[in-house]
Order: sequence, then structure tokens, then C-alpha cells
Amino acid sequence: MAHALFDDSEFSRPNKAVHWLIGLCVAVFFVQETVVNQDLVSSWLGYASGDLERRQLWKVFTYMFVHASFLHLALNMITFWIFGPRVERAWGSTQFTWFYLWCGFGGWCFHYMFGGQGVLVGASAAILGVAVAYAFRWPDEEVLLFAMVPMKVKYFVGFMVLINLVMAYVDQNAVGGTAYAAHVGGIAAGWIYMRLPSAQSLSRFSRRIAPAPDYGDEPPRAVAKNFVAST
Repeated sequence: MAHALFDDSEFSRPNKAVHWLIGLCVAVFFVQETVVNQDLVSSWLGYASGDLERRQLWKVFTYMFVHASFLHLALNMITFWIFGPRVERAWGSTQFTWFYLWCGFGGWCFHYMFGGQGVLVGASAAILGVAVAYAFRWPDEEVLLFAMVPMKVKYFVGFMVLINLVMAYVDQNAVGGTAYAAHVGGIAAGWIYMRLPSAQSLSRFSRRIAPAPDYGDEPPRAVAKNFVAST
């Protein structure tokens, strides 16, 4: 697993990973809407209880590229576009991709540990992990909550943590709907990754030997909504 290291001197790097990840999600959705039906795609790529026993191990990662509806896909991809590019430019595409997959895997872990029902699909867990990374690096940047209320990123992420924790408890026995436990897992995975001692020391070392101001990268104006990872 790669370690978190923000390097502002690398902000000229392109967003290859963000483009490919969005493209893959859109391509899978296009296939399920035109070539094969959604139930088949979900059964092939989404995670359902018992898939580990059936040795369908790929589903702990592929579930995050399947979406239940166009709205589900659109909300996730918009949120990813808000937070992902700046984090990728700071880290580089390879490290960012590993981080994204790590957070998605964390979402699956929580869904599995807390007995999630139905078929797990959606990129929300991975994207919330990316939002955590953004909050660690640029905590005082502002987003627009509900398109109206200015809020610092660190408070926005805290708000999302609270909402998902509450809803995970309330909906713990529900079948279908939003996989709040997976959301919490993605957030937890992002937080753990960013708190690694090696990540913190590398970040401090980088800033010490190559200080570079964060020029030319305007903060996003995010429209925060309840993005979902349907089960």
C-alpha cells in the first residue's frame, strides 16, 4: 500500500487516474443500460453475501464501478470530480489509484463486517475516502453545502461522517437502499491511510526540502449532496 504524500511541486501532472476511473464507471453503466441488463452486471461485478465463499474475490473491488441508476452515477462522479483532481495532482496517478482502491476496499470491509444485505454497488466509499484526503491537505478550503451554505472542507467531511454514522445505525437491518456502513468504511480507510506515521513524516520532509506555494489551483465550490452506494 502506498503512503500519502502531498507534493505541491508536482501540480503540473495530468489527471489520468481520475479520467480513467470516471471513464470506467461510465462505460460499465453504458454497458448495463444498452448491452446487458443491470441485474446481470450487478451479479457479475457487484458484491453479494456469499460471494467470498463462492471465491468470487474480484467483487470486493469491482463493486465500486457499478451504479444503480443514472442519478447514482452522476452524483458520485460530480463529487469525485470536485475532490479527486487536486488530490491526484498532489500525489501522482499511481499513488492516487492505490488510495482510491484502498478506500473502496475499506467500504466493502465495513459492509461485510456489519452484515450488509443485498448487492453492494457504487463508488461512494472510495470517493468519500478521497474527500477525507482533501480535507487533510486543504482543511480550510470552502465548499457549498446544499449549494447555499459555505462550509470548510474539514467541517463538511465531519458532517458526512456524522450523517453516515447515524444512518448506518438507523438502517442497520434494512435490505437495499443506501449502504451507509460502506460509506463509513471508505471514510475510515481514508483516515487510517492519512494518519500513517510514515505518511506524515514523508509529507513534512517533502515540505522541508522542496517548499512550494500552492499557486494556480483555485479551490472547488462543491455542491454537497447525499451521494449513495446502493445495496
